Amino acid sequence: MEREYRPMRDEFHVTVGVEAVRRARERVVAAAEHWGVPLSADALSDVRLCASELVANALEHAGGSCLVTVDWVADELRVEVADGCRRPPAVLVAGDELPSGRGLVLVEALAGRWGWRMVPGGKVVYFAFAAKRAPLGQRGEPVSASAASYRR
Repeated sequence: MEREYRPMRDEFHVTVGVEAVRRARERVVAAAEHWGVPLSADALSDVRLCASELVANALEHAGGSCLVTVDWVADELRVEVADGCRRPPAVLVAGDELPSGRGLVLVEALAGRWGWRMVPGGKVVYFAFAAKRAPLGQRGEPVSASAASYRR
């Protein structure tokens, strides 16, 4: 039996600070874990890295604050970062001598898809990961992979 998921959403503001990027990425992953999004540990690590890159870019290039939205709809975990900058994101092919500039290259390589769009007052950059269908437990909650394999 497959579970029909209702859309889940977490939305929060991030302002520049020493722990801002770390707190934002951990909140994104915590939301996915709390909702039971069926992503592997490796995929959650990739989500963590992509969230870090988008939030860091927004804080560095767009005025020091951003709005992060995490959505789980159907079979997709989507993370959006909205900022007040109207300049499109740039995917740089940084040379080895540059200390930064590879963030969106990583997002492009790791995420199932990513993109951006202009919105009134700025832009939204997003990435998404496809989530696998989770097997159901007795009460309809997703069960862990180990529990699911045990039941077979």
